[in-house]
Amino acid sequence: MTSGPWRGGLAVRRMQKGQVPVADLLCVACWFHRRVTGRAMVRDFLNSKPIETHRDQCPAKTNP
Repeated sequence: MTSGPWRGGLAVRRMQKGQVPVADLLCVACWFHRRVTGRAMVRDFLNSKPIETHRDQCPAKTNP
């Protein structure tokens, strides 16, 4: 059973008070996936610009 179609990009959920925030990054070109949990780790992860960082190192990128 799957949870639905995977869409690339950055998804942040569970940001309500009392919940543990979760951030997921998925690159659909190379299927790289990274998940971070916890308010401080999600904040640091988002501040690190994960999409731009991965774009520079993506093995499937077409632009040299």
